[in-house]
Amino acid sequence: MAAIPSSFLHEEEPAARARCRLAIALITASRLVGVGLGVLTCSLGTAVPTFNDVVVATVPNSSGGTVTLKMDIFKPAGATEATPVVVWIHGGGWGTGSYDAPLSPVTEDLLNQGVAIAQVSYRFHYQGSFPVQIQDVKAGVRHLRANAATYGIDPHRIGSWGSSAGGHLSALLATSGGVAELEGSSGSATGASSRVMVAADFFGPTDLLNMNLDAVPIGSGLDHDAPSSPESKLIGFGQTGQGIGVLRANKDNPEAPYPELIHRVTMANPITHIDANDPVMYIAHGTADSSVPLKQSTKLHNALDAAGVPNTYVEVFRAGHGVLGAEA
Repeated sequence: MAAIPSSFLHEEEPAARARCRLAIALITASRLVGVGLGVLTCSLGTAVPTFNDVVVATVPNSSGGTVTLKMDIFKPAGATEATPVVVWIHGGGWGTGSYDAPLSPVTEDLLNQGVAIAQVSYRFHYQGSFPVQIQDVKAGVRHLRANAATYGIDPHRIGSWGSSAGGHLSALLATSGGVAELEGSSGSATGASSRVMVAADFFGPTDLLNMNLDAVPIGSGLDHDAPSSPESKLIGFGQTGQGIGVLRANKDNPEAPYPELIHRVTMANPITHIDANDPVMYIAHGTADSSVPLKQSTKLHNALDAAGVPNTYVEVFRAGHGVLGAEA
């Protein structure tokens, strides 16, 4: 059984300058930003949250306790008007990572160009099975929108961005607007919308049931079918004798627990929910990614095209998981 690659579990931010140019161009094209861009100067930064450890909700976990959902909000220096905001969703195989990590070079450069950054938290797979992860992210977006005046952000200019597991949640956030089952009821801002106006997905899973089948021709450093895989754990089927591979072999089995699990893994796929009302998306993926198969992003791109959703898809030749380089 293959070990989970560290690149899948931990965020990597190489080629930061290229990525921040990409993100700003995307958001500007989507009319999220009304500022001049000028020449970008990307560098490692030490930004301090303007609003630190903001409590969004307290939610139950699978062991009978609770989890406090929080976010850190970074506001552009000197901002006097409501700014657009990008919700950054961290990766980590839905099992590691943190909302309170320092800003990456790419998100710090967005901040320097007048875009607020909100880093959100969500329950990990061992704290609750899907769909709680996307419900928690949506609770964060609702909180931002309902409290826009407090944070000095524009509720009509909210975007999302993530990589790996965070890319999956960013894409799912974008395509599942209005899907009640994925909305949840966490937090006090239940009357606010969780929709975003633009989304970016960097090498995120999009068809969890078929990740092993999509891992061609380069193969994978991770057995996605195994019960130890992040996907198996995400849907709550990660014990001995279980796993995505067993589920796929029983996709037409009417006996419990298979119908419920098939429904769960189907709802977890961003592709499931695509329609013509979805926001513009940017997708980037390396052709040598051995953690999340390239075909996962190709499928998302093709499905968006079929629905008439504007999107840009970049494949970076020979780039691995998280190492996209200047071509992106």
